[in-house]
Amino acid sequence: MARPTVATIDLDALAHNVGAVRNLVGQRKIIAAVKADAYGHGAPVVSRALSAAGVDMFGVAMTEEAVDLRQAGIRKPIILLTSVPSQDIDALLRYGVSACVADEAFARDLAAAAVRRDTVAPVHVNVDTGMHRMGLDWEGAARSILKISRLAGLRASGIFSHFACSDADDLSFSLEQVRRFKSVLRELRRAGMELPLIHMANSNAVQRLPEAYFGAVRPGLMLYGLCSRPRPTPGVELKPVLSMRTRIVRLHELPTGTKIGYGHTFTTWRQSTIATLPVGYHDGYVRQFSNRGEVLVRGRRAAVVGRVCMDQTLVDVTDVPGVKVGDEVVLYGEQDGASIHVEQMAALVDCIPYELTCAVGPRVRRKFVKNGAVVAVTPFRSLTPSEPLREGFLSSAAPSDEAPGAGLAQPEAA
Repeated sequence: MARPTVATIDLDALAHNVGAVRNLVGQRKIIAAVKADAYGHGAPVVSRALSAAGVDMFGVAMTEEAVDLRQAGIRKPIILLTSVPSQDIDALLRYGVSACVADEAFARDLAAAAVRRDTVAPVHVNVDTGMHRMGLDWEGAARSILKISRLAGLRASGIFSHFACSDADDLSFSLEQVRRFKSVLRELRRAGMELPLIHMANSNAVQRLPEAYFGAVRPGLMLYGLCSRPRPTPGVELKPVLSMRTRIVRLHELPTGTKIGYGHTFTTWRQSTIATLPVGYHDGYVRQFSNRGEVLVRGRRAAVVGRVCMDQTLVDVTDVPGVKVGDEVVLYGEQDGASIHVEQMAALVDCIPYELTCAVGPRVRRKFVKNGAVVAVTPFRSLTPSEPLREGFLSSAAPSDEAPGAGLAQPEAA
């Protein structure tokens, strides 16, 4: 009954990419960005593999992501890289997560909660050097950090900033951001404050801006073997971690001039063999691939024809000799010496690689492979609440046009 659409996560490639980072940055600490479910790769398993490969810390965007990692057994430091509401403070303290401080008000709330618990909360201060998204403005950041550092219940464990344009050909603004960040650090040092951990370099900066290494680096994309630039950095060899495959579930012989798919946006221009694939935009195979994308079947490229649907996609396999129902179809990855990379498909629809990997949906099973063997599989992830729906909700539902109670899921008997 298992659906044949599967994302395979190569843990050996992941470890290789950690080694590529280590070769560039030496003994500096590596903070692995595993937010957004490790960019769609599956954060709990990926984080365990990253930890075994020598990563020192983990960076996430939400309190829930940090809690998931702790519950999955991750014991290494976890740092929030974005602000969260004060309502999350109890969870941060309970699970030992380093908060991101981007304003003084949150720092005061966190300090007060830590004092009530008779503990000390570690924090990393976010400095805005030009992204203008969040953080303490760099020109006044040192004064704010000195005030924050005097709050009982807080320990300023680190300081960081985000690059705005590190993927650009022109690195002049990135270098200006480094200059601004260093000016904050100098002002703090003049005041007698030296923060234990300083980090700024994302994947592009790890590869292109050694001026931004400081005491730690914060790669994300390159850990997953991906590059946001058209040309990879010379000398940096990365291996793709995610591949995605499905199988043909139907073949249909259609005459010349047949219109197919939603909106009839494609018309066969010859006698055609059209394959139906059980994958669609809910799985992360985005609708922009309509009439533009390509897949691999028996090592040959086959064009996506018609609109990508929510659950299915049509491809023209007329030129694939011997094609049959059940044949493997590669959406991203390699097959018989041919390849289709995530970066290629992203460029095709003018998006970025992690937009595609992050889009891989919850009903796509992830198979985690190490040394050629499957070591873990995530099941279909249902969005159904784990607890039965309450009678109060059911009784307040709008009446059906059909028989009483029709269409409503009833809770099972206890």
